[in-house]
Amino acid sequence: MLDDLQNAQERPWRGTRPLRLSGLSNLKPLVRASALPEPREFYDELEQEWGEVAPVELEPGVPAWLVMGQRLVYDVMRNEHIFSTNPQTWNGHARGGLPTTSGLRPAFTSHQRLSANHTDGALRQRLREPLDDAFEQLSEGITAGKARSLCNLLIDRFEDRGRADLMLEYASVIPFLVVADMIGFGPEDGQRLFDLTRRMAAGGTDAAPAVAEADRLLGDLVANRRALPKRDLASSLVAHPNMREDIEVTHTLLTVAYAGNLTLTAWVAQTLLLTLTDSRFSGRLHGGRIDLDNAMDEVLWRSTPTIHTMPRFARQDIVLDDKLIAAGDPLILAVHAANTDPRMDTGDPWDHLGSRAHVSFGTGPHACPAPRTARVIARIAVETILRRLDVVLRIPATDVAWEQTLWIRQPVSLPVTFPVPVDSA
Repeated sequence: MLDDLQNAQERPWRGTRPLRLSGLSNLKPLVRASALPEPREFYDELEQEWGEVAPVELEPGVPAWLVMGQRLVYDVMRNEHIFSTNPQTWNGHARGGLPTTSGLRPAFTSHQRLSANHTDGALRQRLREPLDDAFEQLSEGITAGKARSLCNLLIDRFEDRGRADLMLEYASVIPFLVVADMIGFGPEDGQRLFDLTRRMAAGGTDAAPAVAEADRLLGDLVANRRALPKRDLASSLVAHPNMREDIEVTHTLLTVAYAGNLTLTAWVAQTLLLTLTDSRFSGRLHGGRIDLDNAMDEVLWRSTPTIHTMPRFARQDIVLDDKLIAAGDPLILAVHAANTDPRMDTGDPWDHLGSRAHVSFGTGPHACPAPRTARVIARIAVETILRRLDVVLRIPATDVAWEQTLWIRQPVSLPVTFPVPVDSA
């Protein structure tokens, strides 16, 4: 497959005529996938019509290629010399770009974001090394202790009520408190940053102003840490010789905040939901036949938090799955589709138990820089609530509503009940 990508520009077109993304109409809106109880239905519809690579609509008038096959997703992720993460290469800029009201502006802006996930080659390598070093120096013990303490404090707030919304009051709170502390913020600024990342992920007219406000907030932190370093990620990045400008540190910290807050929230919520609604899953977990780490990986296989990646852009005309991808065309990698690819299905739903060969943390030069740290935080959040409370979902599983976003898959709410502790009754 790798050789196929490297030599794709030399392969003849095998279809009846080359399909140009800009010439297609009546495309399915990609946002439909995240809101479905089972996104696989959406991908199956597309694959029946188009194959492993299909045209979709990100917003009215903004088309993109959706890559769904697991092997193709892996290969696109590994080949930054063919597929760039830099939105400056988007061919839509030549057609007038996006309207000022577009929620896609943070992902498609022509102003380059100076962080490793939005750059390639030597610049990406220079910006990625400080992030890898900072997480390597991070104490997992301190992170775990902070996460455990915060989890217990949150549970203390609602355990005597006998009911709670675990999405609003727990799963969405733990990540921003822990990640904010890790970056260098206190709870107040952490809450503000979390709200901004949520606005960015939701898209709409508020997305671009949210990015600008987050840059200002983080820029102030970077300036503060340059004057007065502390033991946090901001200080580690400021001190790293690879970081030549404060804007590079600011953009890198926003990447950490965005990915950490949103994906951790979704991972915790998804694991809790699966435990509460899937008797086979919860039976294996509580019966000791799988440990919590394996249970959490099962969530990444079956309902990954990052349902789609931010766009890659073709550096050249290329044939992919018998589709002609024009230079500058955006490609969205369907992580959920790759993890549930029926071509990789052995027929046994537990066949990949213990396997971490899913695509949820990415692969190649833009893989997640902190999968171990993310797992520590998410595992503690899940195990603490399950240890302390015997929670039951208050609504039928079929009534669980899902957020409509392009990038993240998570429930809107998780209303639960549980016995009130005797000393609180």
